[in-house]
Amino acid sequence: MHKAARQKRPLRNQDVRAAIEGAGLRYWWVAEELGVACGTLSNRLRRELSQEEKREVLSAVRRLADRLGAPESPCPGMTLEARASFPGQSW
Repeated sequence: MHKAARQKRPLRNQDVRAAIEGAGLRYWWVAEELGVACGTLSNRLRRELSQEEKREVLSAVRRLADRLGAPESPCPGMTLEARASFPGQSW
């Protein structure tokens, strides 16, 4: 297929994606908080979520961000366990 003929699909759920990335979270952390597999969350984000689904995901993002606090480490690949071990941060 010619590159010009190929069109990139629009990225859906940009508000949800921005919330996850803005909170410094990993998608698999959010999936775990929701009780689903990471692949399941990824697949769901490929189509536009309903308002209720968005509320559920954004609520999980808020809960995680509240528990873990803002990422203060310059290391973007920090694990969930390492972030949870910061002094003053509790589960």
